[in-house]
Amino acid sequence: MLFPKSSPTPYTLHPIPFPRSLFLTLFLIQLTSPVLAQAVLNISTSHAEGRTSDIPKLTVWSGSGLSLNFVSTGEHIVKAWLDDPSKLTLDFDAPLCESPCESSAKIIHLRRIEPLQFSHLPSASSTLLTVVTEGGQEKKVYYFKLNYGNGQPKYIAVNINTDTRRLLPQRQQPSQVSLKERTERIEQGLKIAKQQDTSGQNELVFERVEALLIQVRSGLSFNEAIKRTNLSPSVLFKLETLATNSGGLN
Repeated sequence: MLFPKSSPTPYTLHPIPFPRSLFLTLFLIQLTSPVLAQAVLNISTSHAEGRTSDIPKLTVWSGSGLSLNFVSTGEHIVKAWLDDPSKLTLDFDAPLCESPCESSAKIIHLRRIEPLQFSHLPSASSTLLTVVTEGGQEKKVYYFKLNYGNGQPKYIAVNINTDTRRLLPQRQQPSQVSLKERTERIEQGLKIAKQQDTSGQNELVFERVEALLIQVRSGLSFNEAIKRTNLSPSVLFKLETLATNSGGLN
């Protein structure tokens, strides 16, 4: 015998403390894919034109630019401008469209800079990007509300995609009301959950919910957005419940 037998050491089982914050984390977190940083968002042309609800809200982070890709629309960029040009620069993959629009710009790149001072231009916490495009004989105008972020970027590019479905007249879209209400409930529940999560352990989950809201508002269905963000439907249900009754995550 190589090793002598040793008598078993008696021990006592003690219950392991299970903190509330850990329960919150285990309830919410469904991380089976990499963190959403470096993700690419998809936005429909109807959303960017402001024809579905509010216009897209995007963030440009320090140290990481943001690209807006219009390639899939088949349109060329004629003009683009920022209401407040003091914190961002605009660049393009090619010269702007001048008729004929062959080999002209289809991608915009936004980059953060140290704030500049312009006379008679007030500083703002966000700005509006307006983009004019041309495809065939038709011109379109797209709008993006831009915010400024610090830290790890949640996405680095946005694809603007042509709608594959025909938009119905407003009176024929009763589901749009319930969709908007559900989105607002989730957003409200998210605010409450952030206030309750004082430990910050659910930050990654909250980022996924924010990404889901962006995709739903761009025209994606909840089911498809849930798949892309890898969230559990129970997370959204819990957030809606929080918004409805202002209760806690028990």
